[in-house]
Amino acid sequence: MESLIDDYISREFVQDPALLLLGNDTSLPETGILDSLSLLRVVAFLEGRLGITAGEEDLLLPQNFAGVNAICACLHARELGRQEVAHG
Repeated sequence: MESLIDDYISREFVQDPALLLLGNDTSLPETGILDSLSLLRVVAFLEGRLGITAGEEDLLLPQNFAGVNAICACLHARELGRQEVAHG
């Protein structure tokens, strides 16, 4: 999942070739790669490609989109939460 997200963000949002190859801990907001509009595009990509729905509470927490690792951790946590509800 990390490489899928990294590839998408690199292809769609990285304007400065010096920032390629993105590290999974690269701060996307601090480097200017992600802003509020591009964040919504990333969410739409994740929903369309992975079938994962980001809740409003996820979008309100900027740390969930700080970098590729943070995005993946957020998605994994949502998936684990869904599994616990389904089995609970």
